[in-house]
Amino acid sequence: MSSIIQYRLWELIAKKLSGEASETELKELEETMRLHPDLHYPMQTVADLWHHTPPQQEDAHTAFGEMHLERMKRMGIDYPFEEELPISFIENTPHRNRKQVWFSLSVAAMLIAGVLGYRFLFIPKPATPAKTLAVAASEVSTKYGSKTQLTLPDGSQVWLNAGSKLKYDKNYGAGLREVSLSGEAFFDVVKNPAHPFVIHTEKIDIKVLGTAFNVKSYPGEKHTETSLIRGSIEVTIRNKSARKIILKPNEKLVIANDDEQQENKATMPLPLHAKDNRQEPFVAISHLTYEPKDNSVVETSWMENKFIFNSLPFEDLALRCERWFDVSIIINDEVIKKKRFTGAFESETVEQVLKALQLTTPFRYTINKKQINIYSK
Repeated sequence: MSSIIQYRLWELIAKKLSGEASETELKELEETMRLHPDLHYPMQTVADLWHHTPPQQEDAHTAFGEMHLERMKRMGIDYPFEEELPISFIENTPHRNRKQVWFSLSVAAMLIAGVLGYRFLFIPKPATPAKTLAVAASEVSTKYGSKTQLTLPDGSQVWLNAGSKLKYDKNYGAGLREVSLSGEAFFDVVKNPAHPFVIHTEKIDIKVLGTAFNVKSYPGEKHTETSLIRGSIEVTIRNKSARKIILKPNEKLVIANDDEQQENKATMPLPLHAKDNRQEPFVAISHLTYEPKDNSVVETSWMENKFIFNSLPFEDLALRCERWFDVSIIINDEVIKKKRFTGAFESETVEQVLKALQLTTPFRYTINKKQINIYSK
């Protein structure tokens, strides 16, 4: 990405944060983010800083921003200081907001420059404190209703979603860096060509050098998914060892978990939402899904504590709710199990989610401690 494009990106971010961006500029920013999906996380971090930073701390913001700018100078990162920024940035940023925008941009520059030329560490809002694993450790798991972030011995970062388990042995890093995953995790892998990073799940193996991606492989679910944010990964389908698939950034691979589906359905990659009457393919490749409201990546929204689903059957949604809210859900109606729902939640309780779902599909429910029963209306 050229310095001119970087300047324009910072300018668009500043305008969006200060509320000065036109509809055309917002579309331009959205398109830039689509072309560079790895920028979603630093962008979200900057937005969080902007929206949660009290205005009375402006002096502290300025000092903090200057600290980052000095660090960038030492790292040799080219940053557009105020006298070098496009005139439109200076003219279109209200003076009352300029300090706050400058503070946010100093952090944005560090994060964006890290994505483009350096390996940056983005830490979302984990439900439990981060952990650094000792070599002797072999397993980390999360309970329903919780998440955790951990650091592997080589410095690779892993975020585990609810009801997930990550295993590795004491020889991790001696040759291959191998881990086993049951559940869902986001990986930010340290690049080391001499020691490739391999993830084993029930249905697929994933080989990487250094990249960021999401893997979902829960027992009992219909699909295994992997979504690539940046870099590249090689996916090997377990029962078809000759079948290797290379994913590019902004792509998602979905594989049917059911053994009968694997034997009887086509194996060529097909669009996930193909408009025809064929059964869902064994393997499907599609682009990542974006939430229209804030353009966040749906496949990794759980890292930002967002509970988002799109046209999901109630029986599948119930499984996600069980992990997310640490409850047990029994649907006592076969018709309701097949009803599809779309929604986006962040801080709502499970009962608030159920009430929202009732607005589109009538049903009854009872709650007894952590036990929820769903009935027809």
